Amino acid sequence: MKPADRWRTGVRWAALGAISALTMPSVGWSADVVPIPGYWEITSIATLIISSKTVEQKCFTDGDISKFLQGPSNRHYTCTYPTRVVGDGHILLQGRCVTKRGQVALISARGDYSAEHFRLTARLRTKIAGAPLAATATTTARRIGDTCPGNAPS
Repeated sequence: MKPADRWRTGVRWAALGAISALTMPSVGWSADVVPIPGYWEITSIATLIISSKTVEQKCFTDGDISKFLQGPSNRHYTCTYPTRVVGDGHILLQGRCVTKRGQVALISARGDYSAEHFRLTARLRTKIAGAPLAATATTTARRIGDTCPGNAPS
């Protein structure tokens, strides 16, 4: 997989992790409305030298949300988010992702959410072959149904 493809995958995981972070209990925001399980359409626009756009539909169940409670990571990256501020329809994440080969990327993300909508803009900084590299990704999600089609990815 190309570095740009791995980065886009990491950004998608970050967005999914952010959705799950909204379900984490936190003192002082018990009345907060959080995204709910169902069928969602997710649009991601990533800019790393060039821009690319993906649109996909995914099914999020209670179990899927639980998987992300520990934070977004995948087989290419291990991510930690020491700063995770969630409440009143807003989210702020700051952390770092490390590849299996030890490449470190700093990531910060801000967004807004409701029960059926979500928007997250992430900024990533890293170095490739010693050269600094910055990227931006915006993920917008909207809930499109209570139930998922039988062939919907999760």
